[in-house]
Amino acid sequence: MRNLLALSVGVRRTVCWSLAPDIPGYENPLSVMDLLFGRLALLDYEGAELSHHHPAADTFALLAGELAGVDSVVRIEVPDRPGIYLFEVGRRGREPLLVLWEQRDSFGGEDDPRSRSTGPGRPSGRRPSTRSGSASRPR
Repeated sequence: MRNLLALSVGVRRTVCWSLAPDIPGYENPLSVMDLLFGRLALLDYEGAELSHHHPAADTFALLAGELAGVDSVVRIEVPDRPGIYLFEVGRRGREPLLVLWEQRDSFGGEDDPRSRSTGPGRPSGRRPSTRSGSASRPR
């Protein structure tokens, strides 16, 4: 979400700063940084080798692959639905990617009923095909 928002306003590159612990076996549960961000690392050590991928690493790799070659990111306003974020991502040598999400309450929003909407090229009631729950390629 934040990557697309940043790209849509002209940021050209984003990075993940929490790639892995600096050294094997590092843990400091009394550190504020570890308390806030210690579980966000994409990779971890197996022995002395940085080879364990946390689930977020696969998600980050999927995002990086889908956004590879991005030329443009344009937000498409959805009338009367300010909480809907719809983006068209233009990519060199590939079809555009459509990404959609609904901004909800951070704490209880997942318990809200699923939203239904129609859009260009999508008949009412037809479920969109999705990859990882948030991005779909136009058909």
